[in-house]
Amino acid sequence: MADLLPTVTMLITALILIIFGVMIKYKKAYWLISGYNTMSQEKKGKVDVISLSRLVGNFCFLLAGILVLAGILLSLNKIVLGVIVLALIFPLSIYLLIKAQKYDGNTRNPDGSMNKKAKITLGTVNIFMIITLIGVGVLFYQSSKPAQFTLSDGYLEIKGLYGEKINLEEVRKISLRDDLPKITLRTNGSALGSMLKGNFRLEEIGAAKLFIDKSKPPYIYLERKEKPLIFNCSNEKETREFFALLLAEWEKVQKETDKKIRISYK
Repeated sequence: MADLLPTVTMLITALILIIFGVMIKYKKAYWLISGYNTMSQEKKGKVDVISLSRLVGNFCFLLAGILVLAGILLSLNKIVLGVIVLALIFPLSIYLLIKAQKYDGNTRNPDGSMNKKAKITLGTVNIFMIITLIGVGVLFYQSSKPAQFTLSDGYLEIKGLYGEKINLEEVRKISLRDDLPKITLRTNGSALGSMLKGNFRLEEIGAAKLFIDKSKPPYIYLERKEKPLIFNCSNEKETREFFALLLAEWEKVQKETDKKIRISYK
């Protein structure tokens, strides 16, 4: 059910948008139009509200369609296509903002050109949306990249989003398992289809840090003082090979640690 939550959320949002679209376009619920609903009566008189409501209503329908399509794609694990479809919201929103100015006489000079204040406001909003789109794109790219795992001098280093460097002296147990407890909550992490990175809560374990592709077991479990770590590589063969290397390095570190302890007691 947790995997379907984004899709269900999108479908519910799409339904709400359809209702808003019908109310604005066909039922004259102009009070639902952001910006127009806070204008004074004098300013409202300079707005072609019929044309504006048609534009906003159609945008609501289009946005609902995008959310439905993206939700379906995500539920089918077509993550890249789903994100691309969702990204269409940004250029369409910019188009809406620009087009809406055409129907607002308050943004026009006597000669019909857009006044300076409207240009600054519109430019600021558009720049903010473009920066947001770039930020989301970078985050998606980082989330979709498999984490990189390296062993060096008694440390396991995880490179990439939510990565860290782990001292193997602090690891209590290492195991390889085919099962994964049910994920109940994402607390601070990314979830792109079967690829999970960051902090989650799992049944039986509680808080844990994951770097896994759920569709490609087995999984390497690290028990330590901090929250457990669960990860795997890009395929089963690589995971098993890395587990063997990690286990050997960990056992080596444990022996060296035991030796240091014995020496300190002499």
